[in-house]
Amino acid sequence: MRDPIQKREPASHPLNDRMRSGPDHLAHLQERDSVLGARRRRICRRLRRRIAPIFGRVCESQVRFREDVTVEHAPGTANATTLVHCLAVTSFGVFVVNYYDWRGEVRPGTNEDELLVIDDLGGVTVNTSPLRRAKPAVRHLRSVLSQHDCPVESIALFAAADCRLHPTAPDGVLALSDLHYFLRTRLINFRATHARYLDAARLDSQIDRTCGHSGEASRAIDARAVLTHRLRKIR
Repeated sequence: MRDPIQKREPASHPLNDRMRSGPDHLAHLQERDSVLGARRRRICRRLRRRIAPIFGRVCESQVRFREDVTVEHAPGTANATTLVHCLAVTSFGVFVVNYYDWRGEVRPGTNEDELLVIDDLGGVTVNTSPLRRAKPAVRHLRSVLSQHDCPVESIALFAAADCRLHPTAPDGVLALSDLHYFLRTRLINFRATHARYLDAARLDSQIDRTCGHSGEASRAIDARAVLTHRLRKIR
């Protein structure tokens, strides 16, 4: 299972885990999973609260959110699922949004699947790109929603004050302050290539039926379903 959360807690020592046995070991694993799950849910709720007003302004309130989503894209394989902090379902596309708490300057790596994080002392850490981590979920959602001609994109959000994004960081790797402009460009691109807005409620319902554990109940900022009007031509 792919989890976007970057854990800062020290990992349990493998020797200690091996020394546990039977019910004690199972209880230990369940307790650890419970703690990590609670932390992830807090991150998901906090993320939705921060991005909802921005999405609402760009989408004219036509947006639905799903928190703590498990996208099952490869049943029966070692990496069958990908965890997503928040899905934003709009009338111009679906956005896979994950939060990262990296510290330092984030730069492109030697290939598109890696990012470099440079700390204040000049130390360099190579990390898998958040966009690469989200690819299986994005690919699966594109397939599920293909009949709707629905764009699906990944957003990796770095909201920490002490995280600096290099100007050449990949598109989709964003600070919170970048999100509004990013969404505006996606809306404009959609208007230029589509004759109608998408039905966000219908997309959300299909995601609920086809994507494994699709998170907490969808939260619609505005329940109006006036999403079938024709787009005005850009003059």
